[in-house]
Amino acid sequence: MEARRGLGGSGSEKVHAEWDWNRRITPGVVLQMLPVVGLLVWAYWYPLWRWEKIWRHDSAWGHGYLIPVIAVLIAHFRLTELKPQRIEPCLWGWAPILVGLLFRIGFTTLMFALPSEVTFLLVVGGVLLLLLGWSMFRVLWIPVAYLALMIPWDPKYYEGVALPLQTLAAAVTERFLPILGMVVHRRGNVLELVSGPLTVAEACSGLRLLFAFVALGVMMAYMYRRPLWERLVIMGSSVPIAVFCNTIRVTLMAILSDQIFFESQRVAEGTAGWSSYVPMVVWRWFRGGDLVSRLADFRETVLNPESMLHQGFGFAMLALAFVLMRVELKVIDLFFIEDGEPGGAGPSGPAKAPGGRPTTGLP
Repeated sequence: MEARRGLGGSGSEKVHAEWDWNRRITPGVVLQMLPVVGLLVWAYWYPLWRWEKIWRHDSAWGHGYLIPVIAVLIAHFRLTELKPQRIEPCLWGWAPILVGLLFRIGFTTLMFALPSEVTFLLVVGGVLLLLLGWSMFRVLWIPVAYLALMIPWDPKYYEGVALPLQTLAAAVTERFLPILGMVVHRRGNVLELVSGPLTVAEACSGLRLLFAFVALGVMMAYMYRRPLWERLVIMGSSVPIAVFCNTIRVTLMAILSDQIFFESQRVAEGTAGWSSYVPMVVWRWFRGGDLVSRLADFRETVLNPESMLHQGFGFAMLALAFVLMRVELKVIDLFFIEDGEPGGAGPSGPAKAPGGRPTTGLP
């Protein structure tokens, strides 16, 4: 009988206008969740520990810390938007839990680490279905799937995807630089510039940006109340935006490399240019006894994938990606606004986003 009434109260409880975490996730509900959640953590303690260690030491996966936080935000957006009114345990949740654990045992025995760890998502989904029921599961399955972005890949899978992206970044940059009047030749993933070789290494493949941009795209898709097709467009566009931003990053590094090289030649000839306007306190951050050697160290720092300056280009591209996605949203609103009254919900109609877009029936 208790299961039929549900953890959140009677099935005939009055529908509330807004989702209220305090009303739905009560202390009693939390206490009933703790044993199952504890068993989940116990079953996956080693993958969770390994992931955190990789997030801490590998900059390619540093975004892993943010993914659970963003997943909670997406869950909040969907709960606020769809307003499920019942928390009713469902015994069918044991099916994905047991299947996931069996696959984990099998993959671990066969030493397939990544497939074994991906079963974590299946088990988490099963736990949600078991404790909260179908109504909540239909709302929360997307935040659970979003957690896949925090799981580090095996090096063989990572390198298999990174290598084609490296080649793509190098090839596009080779075509773009001559438009700017620069001389460049490509040998594989190495760009031969006037200033010297620029290697488009694994760190420059754009795969790091791809993970971050997909995470950003999914978050932006669910920050606003939009139809399914618009959300799919926003999420799908994160991939070409990542490739574009990575090409911009490699191009900027190539331009900066040549400009530093030309400036070092001017300094050696006694006709310093832009470097003379930079305060000496800045140049003291770089090694060398004179300005020429400090400029050379500056160039090496820019091209070093592990340097903070090099990684700063990546953070700058995140800002560019955010701007491009905002422009994309504006274009969608400009050309695909549906007819209707602007503003919020009326007393007899569904809530509408700005522009009159209905908000009911969203996935």
